[in-house]
Amino acid sequence: MTDQYQGYTPPPGQQYPQQPQYPQQPQYQQPQYQQPAAQHQPAPQTEFYQQQAVGSNVAAGSTADSLSSNEFLVEIDGERATGVFAIAGLSSYSLKMEDGKPVGMDFPPIVVTKMVQQDSNLPFNRWTRETVAARGTRLPTRNVAIIAMDEGVETRRWIYHKAWISNIRFSDFDTALDFLIEEKITIQHGGVEEVWTR
Repeated sequence: MTDQYQGYTPPPGQQYPQQPQYPQQPQYQQPQYQQPAAQHQPAPQTEFYQQQAVGSNVAAGSTADSLSSNEFLVEIDGERATGVFAIAGLSSYSLKMEDGKPVGMDFPPIVVTKMVQQDSNLPFNRWTRETVAARGTRLPTRNVAIIAMDEGVETRRWIYHKAWISNIRFSDFDTALDFLIEEKITIQHGGVEEVWTR
């Protein structure tokens, strides 16, 4: 009984007025959730990724004879350098070209990305301190070796002779980030020697 009929008593033999009949609402059916199919993310369209994709079809039972990008060491004048994240620009052979003809060897620089270390006696810190103190009046040089490893065994090394530092820069300080500050060191050199150790 609705509020509008409260306190109302029908005469004898009569009933309460009939409530209006509303059409029945259709029953709601919850749609079935379908999980979207996993979408394949294509690899970046660069020369190196395309070569890896082609070479990834290794036959069953065969051994992949290659180098892993995360297995490497760095030495400065024979002393192990720690805290190195990445090496960019590694090259063992580059010709200088003029008018389509080779006119000599080209020595492109390498860029070492490493963590900022506080010990001033570490090999990279000694070298950078000497370089900054010289202010371009002289170029403190080192021999830098990039060593490729395979499960702890040295397989190849690139030795950059008479290497000198041309640029030192750092990643940004940012209170919104929780990353280690990186130091990027650009190294010029007088030539590279590639040594196969196995």
